[in-house]
Amino acid sequence: MGAEQVSGSTGRTVRLVILVIAGIVVANVLVSLLMARDTGLGVDELIAFGGGAALGLLVEFAGFRRSGR
Repeated sequence: MGAEQVSGSTGRTVRLVILVIAGIVVANVLVSLLMARDTGLGVDELIAFGGGAALGLLVEFAGFRRSGR
C-alpha cells in the first residue's frame, strides 16, 4: 500500500464525513421549515438525522465514487 493510496483513502473518508455532517445540517433545516417542531428530541430529530446521513452517503457513493473522483 503506497503513500498515494493511503492519502486517497483518507481523503475519501474525510469527504464522506463532511458530506454526512452537511446532509444532517441540510435535513435539519428542511425539517425545521416543513414541520412544527418541539424543543425536545423526538421523531422529527430522528428523521432529520437519519435522512441527512442517508443523503450524505447517497451523494458520496452515487456521485463521487461512481464517477471515480
